[in-house]
This record gives sequence, structure tokens and C-alpha cells, in this order.
Amino acid sequence: MRHYIYLSLMLISFNMMAQKSINGKVTDASNFPLPGASILVKGTTKGTVTDFDGQFTLTLDNTPATLVVSFLGYKNREVIVNNQTQLVIVLQEDRSQLDEVVVIGYGTTRKSDITGSVTSVEVSDAAVAQNTTVDQLLQGRAAGVQVTQNGTPGAGVSVRIRGSNSLRGNNEPLYVVDGVIISSAGEDAANAGGGNDLQENQNGLNGINPRDIESIEVLKDASATAIYGSRGANGVVLITTKKGKIGRATIGGFLTTSVSVINERIDVLDGVDYAKYQNEANLVDGINPQYHIEGNNVYRINYGNNGANIESEALNQVNWHDEIYKHGFSKSIGANFSGGNDNGTFYSSITYNDQGGIVDNSRFQSGNFNINLSKNLSEKLKLDARLNTFYAKGQFAQDGDRAGGQRSFINNLITFRPYFEQDNTLDDDEQTSNPYSWVNDFEDLSEERRLIGNIALTYDFNIEGLKYKLQAGGNIRDKTRDRFYGLTTFQGSTANGELQMSSLNSKAYQINNLITYNRNFNKKHRVNAVVGVTYDVRDTRNELYAVTNFSTLEFGAEQPAYGQVISRPLEVRPTKTQLLSYLGRTTYTLNNKYIFTGTFRADGSSKFSKENRFSYFPSFALAWRAGNERFLRKSDLVSDLKLRAGWGMTGNQGIQPYQTLSNYGPNLYGNPDNGTSVGFIPLNIGNKDLKWETTEQINVGVDFGFFEDRISGTVDAYTKETKDLLQLESLGPSAGFSSVLVNRGNIENKGLEITLSGLLVDKTDFSFEIGGNIAFNQVKISKLGSSLSEILIDGTYQQRSFYLGDNISSGRRRGSRIILRMGN
Repeated sequence: MRHYIYLSLMLISFNMMAQKSINGKVTDASNFPLPGASILVKGTTKGTVTDFDGQFTLTLDNTPATLVVSFLGYKNREVIVNNQTQLVIVLQEDRSQLDEVVVIGYGTTRKSDITGSVTSVEVSDAAVAQNTTVDQLLQGRAAGVQVTQNGTPGAGVSVRIRGSNSLRGNNEPLYVVDGVIISSAGEDAANAGGGNDLQENQNGLNGINPRDIESIEVLKDASATAIYGSRGANGVVLITTKKGKIGRATIGGFLTTSVSVINERIDVLDGVDYAKYQNEANLVDGINPQYHIEGNNVYRINYGNNGANIESEALNQVNWHDEIYKHGFSKSIGANFSGGNDNGTFYSSITYNDQGGIVDNSRFQSGNFNINLSKNLSEKLKLDARLNTFYAKGQFAQDGDRAGGQRSFINNLITFRPYFEQDNTLDDDEQTSNPYSWVNDFEDLSEERRLIGNIALTYDFNIEGLKYKLQAGGNIRDKTRDRFYGLTTFQGSTANGELQMSSLNSKAYQINNLITYNRNFNKKHRVNAVVGVTYDVRDTRNELYAVTNFSTLEFGAEQPAYGQVISRPLEVRPTKTQLLSYLGRTTYTLNNKYIFTGTFRADGSSKFSKENRFSYFPSFALAWRAGNERFLRKSDLVSDLKLRAGWGMTGNQGIQPYQTLSNYGPNLYGNPDNGTSVGFIPLNIGNKDLKWETTEQINVGVDFGFFEDRISGTVDAYTKETKDLLQLESLGPSAGFSSVLVNRGNIENKGLEITLSGLLVDKTDFSFEIGGNIAFNQVKISKLGSSLSEILIDGTYQQRSFYLGDNISSGRRRGSRIILRMGN
């Protein structure tokens, strides 16, 4: 018995000595930790996973032992452990798996199964550190996508994907955030025509923090966008926000500062040259010269009964660019919190931005709070929820004056005479103002509140790959804007002060019912399908008001009651639109080489009469993954090759509601009491025969990779034609109206897009990647009584990423644009 006990103790002691505890860390090639990586002892079921910092601890029963380390998107690695107690394991990216799953309309798919033209926009830490808005992230990063803005902080942004499809309808792409459609730049602002509206196009991307974005996909051709029907005619931008990851809770923060300067100035005349020019112009017109020039000094000439008199003091010459423009200082600060376990995850963030413009009274301040939650309610039922709140205040936050032309701020800065005179701030002949008037005697104040949210329930059926998803989302927006013109501005001088006020209240909500099916059969057949019904409602209310002839100017925009003349009575414009849609898409893949995608959508819009309410949008596409064929599979040169071709139709209903009806509104009349009477008159001729604009598009493309994808790119050629354009047709004087809205005319776009990237250096502590794109687009407008052709060449390139140790720098982008127009 004693020998038995002694032997048992010896065996226990031996086993304890044989066991070995090791600590380790799993990172990628850039030394970033990989949380959730799997570590398994080869030949056993024993293993563990890394925490959020990529760290792990594992006890081995025997050594030597082989560890199998794996992580999604990276190549598996086997590590032999002998006497080591500390390990650092670096995994290399597996480009055959990286970005394998991408977001598409109403679902996801393997990147290899994409048959349409879809561009993924890189959202790296380096990129978001340099760009404070989503539109800046898009700029120069996707071929065929042009982003324009008037340059003032917080102003509306315009995005064009493969040119314009409509002359009067909305040309902005559709924005979808986590499956919820949000308004684009042209959808919410009041726009009744006539150039007399007080509202600018709104920035539909305001409130979305680039640091909260996980991925951006740009859908460009009809095969990719047809699933959105009428909403996808101008392309679709899909934005997926970050979600929490399983692991211990983490906290991150950032603080960035930046300086904005004007990088290009317009060459204008200095004081002496301006005086010479003005004197010569007066000579041609038979008028006496205005200025006397001595060397570099300019003196004003006054004419009276005693003849010409030259002032004794020289004019104070000024370069308005140097005088008005300054450095704009901006800062951004924020924090994020994330974590989760097997039952659910969470991600939340809070951010404050203070963006200073390059003019003294130009500034935009904003703050937002975002939270993403995911919870497994049961083995079959999952809940996802997101809430984003946004608040912003801006000064000079649009573009000075909607009227533009000779009364706009930029035009005043360029054309106003280059002399600074305290007692003479207006140029009556040119109807321009001293640029200082826009700084000291003009107010442009805006304030915005926004709430974007959605909630989704996903149920897994007992049938493999079959799921049902019910999603409801909303977008509430409230914005006010007030502009006050003092006496030293041209607008204010002619009206003894002018105040323009506008407000926007928009509510939109959607309900999506989707059934998805995603399954592999015998490793040869793969089906990815979705069918669904969606309901979309948008309810907006615009208010416009203007007063002039102020009894006191002390209160500026703060007190409209001091305006003695109501130049525009309070006008309220409520609108409501509804869209009911039925959709379906199927993607079939055979042997990972041959891919077919078919899509169909039916849209019914309340903007059209019952006879023309519904329109139908089919699409088909084929792709051949030639890189998976035997004759290329072992090629040292070609690592990836896919040929694509697609055809499809989309539509456009981006006009104001109620155009099929005869609308009525107020009209002002003077009365005998020197007051104003308000009448009620028809505003338009209703046209019940209005129907959808339809766009037909053909796209062919090739995706390629060479030398294990160290060099990769995409080439797409397309042609698309939009028919039945919604246009205003001129009427004769006897009709009582100047025009009527009709379907007339075509727009044809043809283009070529090329994207190329190269991984020049790929080492553990040093990598260098460069990429660029160039797009050619030709537009032809016809069947409008005249024709116009436009050729746009837009090229950009970018240094995408540069890593040296822990230091990161990137973001140089340059571009060129050439436009040629021909018409008759």
C-alpha cells in the first residue's frame, strides 16, 4: 500500500513537471493585434482564443507541441513550441479570403461572386484621421465618382456617379446606412423653381461620423443598383457602421487638429492696373478718367464746377484675398467604447468637431453620439439596434447668397475694386459690396438636429441558410437657417436691411420585410437569394419667410419683428411621399467559376397618377472567374482574373410631389392703403400623364491581379441612356403659364473607368502601397430641340498607405479634370 501511494505521488509530480504554461501574442504584419484568433494544439481538441489585445495563455501537456493559429482573412500558421514561454506570432494576410464578404443591396455576398460594378472604399485609421466628413472619404477614392462642395464648413455636398442621369430630377446617389435609406442632398430642401427659394440643398451625410464607419461600398451599374429600383438610378452608396467584437471591454480616444488654407488664388488686377483699366474703359465710353496715377500711388479725381480736382491722399490699395482669407483652425475630439460576449456586443462613440473656415465669420461646430447593439435573444432570434444623434451650429455655413452671380460673396471678393474706403463700401454700378461687408455686416446662422435609428430582428429557420429579417428605421431632421443683410451689403442697402428665414422639418421611416437564402451544395453550387417587400414614407415641412426695411439694425437676425415690410409672407410647404416596393435577387455560382445574377424590383410611387404609379426594373449579369480555371490556377503571373457583363434598368422619380395635380398658392397685391393683400392663384398646370424616367445601362468589366495580387485593378466600360426626361416645356403667352412639366428628351452617358493599385513593399515593419483611378465620361443630351455633348476626363491618384514601425502617414491625393462641350 505504501509503495502504491509513493508511486502515485511520483506520477503526479512527473505530470506537473511535464505540463508547461506559455504566453503569447498574435498580430498582423503591421504589428496590430488580432483579437479572437484561434490557437489549437495540433492533434488535440485543446486550445484557446486571443483577447482584444491579441494576447493568450495556454497550458501544454507535453513539449514539443505544434500550435495551429488561424484568423479570418489570414493564412493559417503552425508554430512548434519547445522551451519557449513567450511567443509572438505574426499572421500574413490571405488575399483569397480578405474582403471575401461585402455588403450589397439588402444583404451580403462573397466578393468573388459579385457580377456588377462595385467599388469598395478603404476606411482605414489613417484615412479617417485626415477626413472629417463622409464625402471627403469618397473624394478621389472611387473611379467614376465626383464629389463637389462649395467649400464652406457644413455646406451641402453633391456626388455624381457616372455623370448625370436627369436634367430636372434628382441626380444624387442613394445613401443607405446599415440598411436604412437616408435623404440625399436634393430631397429635403424646398424647391419650387424661380430661383427665389431661401433654402439650399442639404447635406444628407451630416451626422455620420467617419470614425464610426466599418466599410463603404459604391454600387455603380444597373446590375448592382437595380435591387433599389427607382432609388438606385444615380448609383448607391452603402455605409456599414462599426459593431462591437467579442472580448473584454475597450476604450479608445482621439484628438486631432488641422489647419485649412486657400491653395489657389485667382489672379486679379492690383490697384494701379485696376486704375489704368478703369480709365481706359471710361475713355472708350467717352467719360472722364476716374483716377490719377503717380508711380505706385492712385488718387481719385473729383469733377465739379471748377473742373477736375485730384484728391490729396492716395487711395489705400488692398489685395482682398490677403485681407479676407486667413488660416482656418479645426479640432476634433472623441472617444469610443466597445466589447461583447457570446450573447451580444456593443459599440458606442461620442465626437465633437469644431471646424474653422478661412473667413473670420465662418465656423461649423457639431457633436454626435452613436451606439450599436447586438443581442442574441435565443438560439434562433437575434436583435440588432442602432441610434445616432447629431447636433450642429454653423456661421456662414452655406454659400453666402443663393442668388449667386454678381451678388455672391466670392464674386464680390474677386470683382470689387482693390481699394479700402471706410465711407464707401458699395459699388452701385457693379452691384457689389466691400468684402468686409460679408464679415462685419452679414449673418448666416444655421442650426440642425438629427436622429437616425433602426432596429432589426433576424430569425434563423430550421432550414439551413434560410432567414427572415424585419427591419424598421427612421430619420428625423430639424434645421433652421437665418440670413441678415446689413446696410453695407448690396442686398441690405436696397431694402434698408433684409432678413431671410427658413426652416426644415423632415421625418422619414422605412419598414423592410426580407427573406434571405444562402447555401452551398456539394461545394459546386452556391445560391444567394433575397425576396422582400419594403415601404418607405417621407414627410417634410418647409417654412420660408422674409422681411425688409428695418426700424433698427441692432438686433440683426435675432429679431424679425423690427422689419417693417414683409417681403415674403410666411409660407408653409408640407409634402408627403410614399413608396411601396417588391424586390427579389438570385445569385447562382457554379464551381466557383461561373456566376449568374438576376434582379427584379417593382416600385409604386405616390408622385405619379394611378395609371403610371408602378414601374418595373429588371437586371441580369454574368461573370466568369477565369483565374480559377486550370490553365491559370498555377500561373506565377496571373493570380486573379474575372470577366463581367451586365444589363439592367433603373428609374428616377426625383421630382417634387404633386406635379400631376394643379397646385395653388399665395400671390401678393398692393392695396389702396399702401399695404399688401394676399391672393390665391394657380401655380402650375397639372399633368396626369407624367411617368418615370427610365435608365437602361450595359456594363462590361474585368477584375485582375498579378503576382499574388501585389498588382491589382479593375477596368469597366459602360453605356447608359435615360429616356422620358422630366422637363419643363415652354408654353405660349395665351396659356397663362410659362411652362408645363412633361416627359421629353434623352441623356446618354458612355464611359471608361480604370482603377489600379500596387503593393510595392510588404515587410513586417514596412509596407508601401500606391493606387489610383481615372475615368472618362461622355454625356450627350438630345431630343430637346437642340443637342449638347460633354466629355469629362477626371483622374486621381492616391498614396493609400505607408507604414514604418508604428508611424503612419498617408493621404496625398491629386486630381485633374478636363471638360469639353459641343452643342448646337
